Amino acid sequence: MAAFLGFSKKKEEFVEDDSEDYLAISEYDTKSHTEEKVVDVKVFVLDNYENIRNILDIIRNERTMCLIDIHLLRNKDPDELKRAVDKIKKTIEAIGGELVGFHENWVLAAPKNVHIHKGKN
Repeated sequence: MAAFLGFSKKKEEFVEDDSEDYLAISEYDTKSHTEEKVVDVKVFVLDNYENIRNILDIIRNERTMCLIDIHLLRNKDPDELKRAVDKIKKTIEAIGGELVGFHENWVLAAPKNVHIHKGKN
């Protein structure tokens, strides 16, 4: 019965493999780089073109992703919305970031250290 279940009375021996070297990382080493990798996410509601200045300043600091609700400006003045999105796009391109629109009412502006996966995968 033991053989049927795949059990064996013989103990398995574990052999230590010395072929690979491992790097010991202290807690200090991991904390020193953590702060550089933190990305903030800030939500904005864009209801007029003048509010774009604050968004552009945040984008330029290159540490913050901006989630922008554009539905109020879309309903108010589509031409002004186009100007605002074009301005955001130019700023994102200048810093090497990415801009993605989703769900018709939202735009996500990400700095260069954040990659936005577009598509189903």
